[in-house]
Amino acid sequence: MKNALLALITIGAGALIGDGLGRFPVVHQVAGHIFQRGKLIALVRQSGVFEADVRARLREKQFCAGREDFDEAESVALRDELIASEALPTNTVKTNSSGRVLAALRNQFADDRQFRAALHHSGVSQRTLRRTLADTIRGEEWIENQIASQVAVSDAEVQKYFEQHQAEFKQPTRIRARHIFLAAPEGSAPEVTQAKQQAILDIAVRLGRGEDFTELAALVSEDEASKTRGGDLGFFAANRMPAEFFEAAEQLTPNAPPRFLQSHLGFHALQVTDVHPARPLTLADVTPEITALIAAEKRRTAVAALESDLARSTRFVAK
Repeated sequence: MKNALLALITIGAGALIGDGLGRFPVVHQVAGHIFQRGKLIALVRQSGVFEADVRARLREKQFCAGREDFDEAESVALRDELIASEALPTNTVKTNSSGRVLAALRNQFADDRQFRAALHHSGVSQRTLRRTLADTIRGEEWIENQIASQVAVSDAEVQKYFEQHQAEFKQPTRIRARHIFLAAPEGSAPEVTQAKQQAILDIAVRLGRGEDFTELAALVSEDEASKTRGGDLGFFAANRMPAEFFEAAEQLTPNAPPRFLQSHLGFHALQVTDVHPARPLTLADVTPEITALIAAEKRRTAVAALESDLARSTRFVAK
């Protein structure tokens, strides 16, 4: 009781003399014990970060992420993020973005009742969540303003990157094709597979007799996404199609008679209508991609340096 009373007097005296004692971690440690905020984690510009603060931020992050399985590494990263946010200059940027972000988060729920119930379950009040969002956005905007000049990318940098990585920038072979599809995925009952196989043979006969591919696709194809376009799949590369489908398409010439094949999804009447051979991409083709890559790397470097500078303002971090 005596120690608690002494601590309160000490804290009060510290406030009265202009936070003179606020520089000392022990004052905040005692305050954390008295006010049940747990262990002092860090002291940033005479502001204490406690275990209770970390737990509250973790609950907020869990709520926003929609999951509770944060591992130890994520928890440590969250602690460091909280310390860094305390080190950010305050009131440097005015923002109204938090309201929009909160509204977008609210829209993920069916109604206000479900939203409030989820907040209650997470132990987070709407007021606290709004304040946290505002602080986070304000901090991010301040960071972006600080590093804006460092993440600009020049034409010379784009040119240099392109010359050093030119072999990586290639347009793969792209094929345009149309198909009539009958679904019979792997694991289908034998009688289903057999019926679909007979049906694709019937389609082959009808096409052989001169029926229009577009009309027949609209009539019998089970690919709902393409049947309204006469079975047209547009241009595609190998990474967009089942391997057996793309390999069959590669063997066909444009507007040759359809080929009939079975993939792991079912049966196809496949006809190629156009081919764009593989080709190297030009600098103009890839400038947006290269610019984004360089800017992202510059941003990582600039943010790391800024965080290091901010960390110097942290006088004490618990081990």
